[in-house]
Amino acid sequence: MDNFAEMENEKEEQIDRSKDFLKNLCRDLSLTRLKQHSFMDIITQNDVKRKIDTDEESQWISVIFVKGDNLQFIFKTQFVTEDAKHFASKAYGGNDDSDNVCKRQADEFMKEFCNLMGGGIKEHFEKNGLKTIMSLPLLTRGQDNVFFSPNHSEAYEDIFLDTWELQLEGKSLICEAFVEIYEKDILPTICNEIEFAEDEVEFF
Repeated sequence: MDNFAEMENEKEEQIDRSKDFLKNLCRDLSLTRLKQHSFMDIITQNDVKRKIDTDEESQWISVIFVKGDNLQFIFKTQFVTEDAKHFASKAYGGNDDSDNVCKRQADEFMKEFCNLMGGGIKEHFEKNGLKTIMSLPLLTRGQDNVFFSPNHSEAYEDIFLDTWELQLEGKSLICEAFVEIYEKDILPTICNEIEFAEDEVEFF
């Protein structure tokens, strides 16, 4: 194998390692932030086993964007209202009765979760030297998911995509993160471990 081939193989291995790092970062951060800010240590994280019917009336998605000159990160959570109410009922004081949580409270819970996740990713990027901006969290119908899905494009060199589930007592939220990389050389730069600041934000 010549030097050029070796360099190409090494580069591809570095990209694979970087994508594994991003996968673990996003999954761990979503679980940690949800536990810390909703006081629920029994939440678990797993590969997706559930499929929510796109025609289900109570299906929603919450979305947030973090963008820099060299990349764009999009995080979204797909859920049905009753499941969001179950998660929110625990966060709003530990009541097991999700009937005491209205849809507005459940929606705010989901938007704040996206906000916390986006804030963590923004902090990670900036501590690795990338200046970014973050959108406000959005809430829209599940049928609108097509507008927030990645498309293969010549505008960026590579894309990272991962989907997973956060589960609580038989209820679940489906999380998806994707990163559009406009300059592949920045992957090693953003895939360095950082120490996150202790955040005092709580769900309200």
